Amino acid sequence: MAKISLICEQCGGNIILDNSNEIGTCEHCFSQFVIKQDQIVQKITQNITKNVYGYEGKDVKELLTEGYTLLNLGDDKRANGKFKRAIDIEPDCWSAWLGYASTGGERTGYLSIVPAYRKAYNAAKEEKQEMDTFIDMTRFLPDHNLRAAFIRTYNLSLRENRHNIFDLVCGVIGCDESEIAQLAVDICPDDWRAYFAMAKFRKIRARWCQLEGGFLTGKHLPKPAAEVLNIFLYAYQLAKYEDREAEELVFSYINDLESDKSYNIFARELKKQIRREG
Repeated sequence: MAKISLICEQCGGNIILDNSNEIGTCEHCFSQFVIKQDQIVQKITQNITKNVYGYEGKDVKELLTEGYTLLNLGDDKRANGKFKRAIDIEPDCWSAWLGYASTGGERTGYLSIVPAYRKAYNAAKEEKQEMDTFIDMTRFLPDHNLRAAFIRTYNLSLRENRHNIFDLVCGVIGCDESEIAQLAVDICPDDWRAYFAMAKFRKIRARWCQLEGGFLTGKHLPKPAAEVLNIFLYAYQLAKYEDREAEELVFSYINDLESDKSYNIFARELKKQIRREG
């Protein structure tokens, strides 16, 4: 797997290489770096210069600069207008479409955001621009671990497979959290982050069982709770296989569940199963 022993300069997380082995993405904060001979030689900044570079038309370049400046200042509404004007002048401008998508597209909810990201992805001229579009789009996912799982899989995939991954993830933006987690499990089957996210979204099923009373019937958990337990257990096993930090993160979450009266019986049963499995 393309993980190298370099740490992110922003947060200290592990860096995952893309298929070219030249671009690294932090699996925690998603900062990107240029890698040469296992050394970080440049941080790829998510700033104005990166997205405006290469556009020589004065009007478009000025609009992009103004748009990304406003975006950095948090003024999404005015930035959105700048990007829309740039698109009107240059309809195939990737940077304008990316900014437009980042600021909400037509600003009518997810139904306008998703088409704008599709336009940006299709307008990309380089593999790096495609990757930037995908990473930016994942900001709209409801969970950090889901985002990390999708980005990791995208980075490690061949370019010819990435468009399919983009389409699948694009298709669940704004959908039910459990549906998004199911997609993560389907396309990231060996990633603990995907199963951990699914377990977190489905834990409410165990809570319902516990609040209804009679949580333990003999030696067996109610079926909905048992299903959630198995998802947590598999997430923990995959995390343990990856590294100590991942294992501790999942176990810490289980400890927090145990301190919640709505989940304490379930969490104790889960910890028993973890000890039993070794």
